[in-house]
Amino acid sequence: MFGTHPKIDVKPTKTDRVLMRIGWILVGLHFIVIGVFYFDLPNTIPIHFNLKGKADGFGNKTNLWALPILSLGTYYVLWLLTIRMKPWNYNYPTKVTEKNAPVLYALSIRMLVWLNIGTALVFLVVSLHSILLAITVQSINLSWLIIYLMGFLTLYPFIVIYKMFQIPKT
Repeated sequence: MFGTHPKIDVKPTKTDRVLMRIGWILVGLHFIVIGVFYFDLPNTIPIHFNLKGKADGFGNKTNLWALPILSLGTYYVLWLLTIRMKPWNYNYPTKVTEKNAPVLYALSIRMLVWLNIGTALVFLVVSLHSILLAITVQSINLSWLIIYLMGFLTLYPFIVIYKMFQIPKT
């Protein structure tokens, strides 16, 4: 489980690289969305929500910039881990052999890519939710989308772990 794994160089696939670019676009879009709406927002905006999506915390509109900055930092760190760290340095829930290593390594890279995109998307949707409530657009409630995205971010690693257990060890 935490031993030395075969050193087989598996790099992100073309699909992984395209998905990473999409993630970078989401991060950039986050800054653009805030910039477009920023000057039209009231000085006090909703910044925290209960489980029903109702605002229960308020702050200055400058607080809105925290999420895209956090999204950029988080995306950058996970992106670096995905492209620079060798997959044999990761931990796996099953025994890694010469035969199953390429599949396990590819799965772990793909998982990092999707988790990174999902995290960037959550930050963007939370900001959009704050903006919509601040400009009093009550007809569009994005809290359901936030809940689904958080569910994905929580369940997806377990799905990948299950898939890893299904890969033959020999």
